Amino acid sequence: MPEFDAIVVGAGPAGSTAARELAAGGARVLVVDKETFPRYKACGGGIPLRTERLFPFPLDPVIEDSVHLLDVACRGQSRFVKDSGAPFAHMVMRDRFDALLLEQAKTAGAAFRAETTVRSVEIGDDVTVRSPGFEATASYLVCADGAHSPVGRMAGLGENIAECAAWEVELRAPAAQLARYHATSLIDVGYHPWGYAWLFPKASVLSIGIVLPREQAGTMKERVNGYVARLGLGSAEVDIARGHKIRFRRANEPIARGRVLLAGDAAGLADEFTEEGIFYAVESGRIAARNVLRALGAGAGLESYERDINHEVMPELRAARLVGHMFYGMLRHAERPWMFASAHAPFLWDAFFAVQRGESTYARELARVPVLPGLAARQLARR
Repeated sequence: MPEFDAIVVGAGPAGSTAARELAAGGARVLVVDKETFPRYKACGGGIPLRTERLFPFPLDPVIEDSVHLLDVACRGQSRFVKDSGAPFAHMVMRDRFDALLLEQAKTAGAAFRAETTVRSVEIGDDVTVRSPGFEATASYLVCADGAHSPVGRMAGLGENIAECAAWEVELRAPAAQLARYHATSLIDVGYHPWGYAWLFPKASVLSIGIVLPREQAGTMKERVNGYVARLGLGSAEVDIARGHKIRFRRANEPIARGRVLLAGDAAGLADEFTEEGIFYAVESGRIAARNVLRALGAGAGLESYERDINHEVMPELRAARLVGHMFYGMLRHAERPWMFASAHAPFLWDAFFAVQRGESTYARELARVPVLPGLAARQLARR
C-alpha cells in the first residue's frame, strides 16, 4: 500500500494550495521541495485582489502594500496615472507569502520535506519519487515544481508550452523613495514586439523588473538598468537580481495523464496580458486537489483535471491573450494615438481593475466589444 495518497512536488502557491486542500479532505499528503523555507523567489510579487478570495485564511500578515494607482508610460513618455479608487492588487515578498501558504498546508495535516530534489519518477500502479537518500510512494503525483518543471518532464508532461523571459531586481531604496511609490504600481511599455517594465512597491524594497519575449532575454539586464536610472534610482543598493521564465499554455498541451498532473507554472497557467500567474496557480491547486480526492474515491486517473482546467481556466487565459494581442498591436501600429486613447478612454482601465478585483473576467469584458476580439483571434490563428 502506498505511503501517501498524494505527493506534491513544489511548495509554491500551486503546490501548497493543493496540499492544504488535499489534507483538509482527509488525504495523506507529502510535500517535497528542493529548497528550505522561507526562500527567495524571483517574482514581481503583485497579487490581484481576486486571489485572496481563494483562501480560507487572511493574507494580511504578508501584505507589504496594496496598490490603487497605476502609473503607465511608454519608455518614460506619454505618462498617465489611473486611480482605481480602491486597491486592485496586493504586494508581497514571495518568501513570506509562500511560507504562509506552506504553513497552512502543514497545519491542515500535510507533511513537508525540504531540501529534496526529485531525481527520478517511477509510474505504475502507483507513483514513486526518488532523491538521494530518500524514496516515497503515493497513489498520485502533483507536479507544482515551477516553470522549468523537471519532474513534469520526467512524467512526460508539459512539453511544447510557450514561454517568455523576466528579470527582476530588489532595490533597497531610501525611505523617501519608498514613500514616493506607496500604493502605486508603475508600468512602462513600448518594448517590441511586446513586453513591459515594472516597479512594485514593498515595505522595505522596490521590486523592479522587465518581461520580454524569450529571444530578447539577453537584453533584459541592460534594459532594467536603464529603467532604474530613468526613475532616478541608480544609486539604490541592489539587494537581489535574478531572472526567471514564465510559461503560457495556449492550446491542448497535455498537463495530466494517469496518476500525474501539472499545476501552476509547471502547467503554463499564466496570463499573457499581465504575465501574472499566482492567481491561476492557486486556482489550479484547488482544482488539482478536487480531482485527486475524486480519483482516490473512484480509483481513477487524473484526466478529469485537464478537462476541468480546459473548462474553468483556459477560457480566461485565452481571453487574456487576446487582450494582450490587441493592446500591444495597437501600441506597435499607433503608439502615440494609442497612449492618448488609453489615457482618456475609461473603459480599458475600468475593465482591467474590475478583472483584477474579481468583479469581472477578461472573457466577460471582451464580450462587450466583440468585433476587435474576433479580429485579434483571426490574426493569432494565422500565426
